Amino acid sequence: MLSDLTVRQAKATGKPYTLADTDGLSLFVSATGAKAWHFRFSWGGKRDRMSFGTYPALSLKDARALRDEARSLLAKGVNPHSERKRKRHAIVLAGEHTFMAVYEQWLTHRRLSLEEGRQTSLEQIGRVFKKDVFPSLRHLTIYEIRRGSTHRRTSRRLPAARPAARCRSRSSAASA
Repeated sequence: MLSDLTVRQAKATGKPYTLADTDGLSLFVSATGAKAWHFRFSWGGKRDRMSFGTYPALSLKDARALRDEARSLLAKGVNPHSERKRKRHAIVLAGEHTFMAVYEQWLTHRRLSLEEGRQTSLEQIGRVFKKDVFPSLRHLTIYEIRRGSTHRRTSRRLPAARPAARCRSRSSAASA
């Protein structure tokens, strides 16, 4: 079992080597002295390895916590390497599907059929969204937005019911 002192004192020897901890966790020390945490496990009858990060950016305690999470996933029958990839992919997708990104795609589509100018529908849509919708919905993903939350957020900002209804109908069209 590794101690923090052992990890700190691990130096380059000219050849890469590994210091083993418990339950599949190990510290890989490269020939140049760089230190990385690895977790070795078996999945589908084959040995696999995943990297958690580098030392000292990731401490021994944090590496052990990540190892424990990975072992609990293995106990549930989930490949921890695939699960990590899935979570990273979900984060990327969430960033691509913010309300603002979907609105920009929708507005690009609407520009094909609407005129540009000072008092046109296109200009009014942009003004209403900028003033009333974006302050509260800009950074939310489209999966987090529900009709009720859209109604509450926009009607609080608009004094009259008619502009609020118009704004809701436009934001419903943008998220559809």
